[in-house]
Amino acid sequence: MTARGAGPDLPDIWQGIDVKWSADWAPEPAAIKTATKLLSLLSEQAAMPISATRGYWPTVSLQWEGGQIEVEVFASHCELYHFKDGQLVGAAIPQFKASKAGIAPLLAALATIARPPPG
Repeated sequence: MTARGAGPDLPDIWQGIDVKWSADWAPEPAAIKTATKLLSLLSEQAAMPISATRGYWPTVSLQWEGGQIEVEVFASHCELYHFKDGQLVGAAIPQFKASKAGIAPLLAALATIARPPPG
């Protein structure tokens, strides 16, 4: 599925991501903008998420294949959730500032745990 039909048109980087929110239950525009920047940086380094939903807060929640990785994107920061056998890996939820320098460690982590498919 593509990102069409999820409120305002999303940039091309969202193509191929199943966006599961409606115009009346969407993330805040600042969170969508931060998620778009993250996806642009991510597309060169790791596998892309397969779906996006609205989080508990008006955030963007990105999910990867297999349900083991989720990134919740706020306007000002991102949180990384890594699951194994349905359990959260680690005792703390790492947070990354939504700046180029702040997101670099998140990109490095995702490049390790969300490897793109071969080929």
